[in-house]
Amino acid sequence: MKRTNLKQNQIRVIKADLIEQGIIREVMIGKSKKYEFVPNSQPLNTKAFEELRNAKLTDLENMIEYVETDKSRMKFLCDYLGDNSNHTFTNCDNTGEKKITVSVTPEWTEKLQNFREDYFPELEVESKGSNILNGVASSYYGVSNVGAALHRSKYEQGGDFPDFLLKLVLKAFRKKYGQEKFDLVVYVPPTSSGDLVKNFAIKVSQVLKFPISHNLVKARQTKEQKIFENGYLKTDNVNGAFTFTTPNDINGKSILLVDDIFDSGATLKEVGKLLTNFGAVKIAPIVIARTVGGDSI
Repeated sequence: MKRTNLKQNQIRVIKADLIEQGIIREVMIGKSKKYEFVPNSQPLNTKAFEELRNAKLTDLENMIEYVETDKSRMKFLCDYLGDNSNHTFTNCDNTGEKKITVSVTPEWTEKLQNFREDYFPELEVESKGSNILNGVASSYYGVSNVGAALHRSKYEQGGDFPDFLLKLVLKAFRKKYGQEKFDLVVYVPPTSSGDLVKNFAIKVSQVLKFPISHNLVKARQTKEQKIFENGYLKTDNVNGAFTFTTPNDINGKSILLVDDIFDSGATLKEVGKLLTNFGAVKIAPIVIARTVGGDSI
């Protein structure tokens, strides 16, 4: 999996097919489950994959044809399902029924915006041996203008994260943590985005009136997490990658941990483990946005 950079589900499907075709087999070495190549096995037969791919393409073509047809949609579905009975249908937009149209009014635009600004995704990062808590994001990456603003600042030299993101993060903080006080704000050091997260964390600490530390640093260089497709590689990328230069500052303290984007959670878990080892009693993560999906382990 580490060599292929494929997602875990993709690896599972390939593995299951190789076992079914007798190309690899499961063996136990001590208490560990391993897979080995079966000598003199037949070459991989990809016929089943090609048949499945063609079937999926056919389904897609039928979906497009259904959407674009100017004839009875019910008759189309009946024919597709094998019901060839002779019947005249008049119950769709192509056979006399009123076409459904959507009128976007300012009222509904405002309601949608309010929903987006009050729905704060949870970050599931709690793990054994760490004092990190499940955290919160202010939005999903790619939803509304949040993802666009993040992308513009990180990759298009758009300057610091705009203040509307700060307001959204503070709303998420209040909803998740209420009036809880933290001893210290700590932020995740960047791979390639300069001082964006640092400057954002400073603003968070100023508004909440929590002191901030700049002493969480990289112990070694890492690559951007977004280039990795599976959680194992993301975890390897950040394993042992951080240190805290003044560990006595966090011993016995509660920490508000700030970052910009949450994907698999590997970075926050790694930092949470580090801060726990240095004596932090609570680590509460908060980020601007989390991705939809994200391959975690």
